[in-house]
Amino acid sequence: MAFDCKIRGIKRMSLGFLLFFLLAAAIPAQQADLQPIAMVKLDKNEPITLAQLKTRVAAYEKELGTSMTPQQRQEVLDTLINERLVVQAAEKEGLRITDSDLNRSFNQVLSQQVGRQITEAEFSRMIKEQYNMTLDEFMRSQNGMSLAEYKRFLRSQMIAQQYVLMKRQNDLQNIQGPNDAAIRTYYDLNKQRFFQPDMARLFLVVAEKGNDSAAAEKLVSGIQRELKENPASAEAVRIRAQQAGSGFQAGEIYVNKNETAAMQLGITMQAIMEIFSMEKNTVSGVNETDSNFQCFLVQDKYPAKILEIGDVVQPGTTVTVYEFIRQNLMAQAQSEALSRALLSIINELKTPENYTVLKSGDALTQALSW
Repeated sequence: MAFDCKIRGIKRMSLGFLLFFLLAAAIPAQQADLQPIAMVKLDKNEPITLAQLKTRVAAYEKELGTSMTPQQRQEVLDTLINERLVVQAAEKEGLRITDSDLNRSFNQVLSQQVGRQITEAEFSRMIKEQYNMTLDEFMRSQNGMSLAEYKRFLRSQMIAQQYVLMKRQNDLQNIQGPNDAAIRTYYDLNKQRFFQPDMARLFLVVAEKGNDSAAAEKLVSGIQRELKENPASAEAVRIRAQQAGSGFQAGEIYVNKNETAAMQLGITMQAIMEIFSMEKNTVSGVNETDSNFQCFLVQDKYPAKILEIGDVVQPGTTVTVYEFIRQNLMAQAQSEALSRALLSIINELKTPENYTVLKSGDALTQALSW
């Protein structure tokens, strides 16, 4: 089990982690694709165009690695209709998502991609450094939508989820968690997955160059000398970093001895090996990147092993493998209950007066055979 701190090769945004959405619709280039293929009208007339359907289908096909049949594409159309029905029902009852809630959720999505808490601004800088792309360009390359389109899509997803929770609150509150036997059985069947590679705990100091590269280098060099003279001063350095106007960031990161960690840190495997050859309380030199200066202190190292059920999933934390499994099995049960509740709501909303598919029979099959 890997617990990495940063990534270089950003993982593709998963198409499966959302409640029931896949992608937001894009505006088509061809006029013919602007023709509606369905109309959702629970609270307002909202067309679903062929272009919007094509965008969604293309995303599924990219994920599956194969072309969809017209029948499968019709199922995607049904999914789009279901989405719009739930969102319209939620908005009709006054559910809204604030900008701050939306941005917080978006940051959580980004944090899942890099394996640590990160903000949109930090992610944007990372993308610029690693791919020389803007965040908007990166989003388009990954999911075929702009940043603004993705945020609109995420807002709709959040509204829909709140609606399901509001309408089926009692059902969702009565979910039974896994018992001890289920947790231990899961561990026994998946023990090999709970592998901790060789790991090092580093105290990392970073100063952004900003408009004064020399000042950033001088700042990190001074901290490096301080850590060399007294490794125990790391805590004092951490506290100073949290003060307004400190000019640097400092904190612990955990690094695995493998190629994945090297990619995530943006360094070579040789550099990773050099880190693990350093003794505890050794301080690195001052390293320069395109945007900052860094140094680190090796605080501890941990040998590779298969984690026992009572071990913590990562050094420095308190969550054991047992609790980790319990939480994940509970989350799985909640997700299944949420899906059942969503399906129940869709069945209630999907009446002839609330939507219309504007083509049928051979005409629909032909429209879905692009």
